[in-house]
Amino acid sequence: MRILRPAILAAAVGVALLCGAVPAQADGSTAAGLPSVSVNPNFAEPGETISVTATCRTASSTRTLITSGAFDPVTLQLPPDASQPSLTETVVINNVRPGRFTVSSTCDDNSTASTTLTILAAGAPHVIPDGAAHTGGGSMAPNRPRSAAVGTVLLASGLGLVAIILRRRFARR
Repeated sequence: MRILRPAILAAAVGVALLCGAVPAQADGSTAAGLPSVSVNPNFAEPGETISVTATCRTASSTRTLITSGAFDPVTLQLPPDASQPSLTETVVINNVRPGRFTVSSTCDDNSTASTTLTILAAGAPHVIPDGAAHTGGGSMAPNRPRSAAVGTVLLASGLGLVAIILRRRFARR
């Protein structure tokens, strides 16, 4: 019986680690704890519309200023009834030369983040990748949830089997 509790605890910890459990944060920070900004798509031609999404460092931040040489500055305001701390807005790309432009976000809590936006020449082909990057795709790759679930079940059942065997072995003594 003494060995059963640690085995169950080890199984629970293993399952929690495999499932990516993250403790809740009570200090008002976002899940990642850092500010972020993203553009979608991350390439465009002058005159096209893109979506800009920003997340501030603390959940109490209600607005952020987005700046770039590729489009006019825009202030994103979080509505009072928002359930997520991210802010999203669409912007139109100015008539600029092709190249890479930095998109910066400055939240009202003075946290900053940046990303890169690529401006293409007018008429340039837009190649959009399909699916995940082909980098080996191990069994625990994020695009294989079924494999992760099977791995978790196998780990938990294996640890349970070890616990039962040890329990029987020590019960005979």
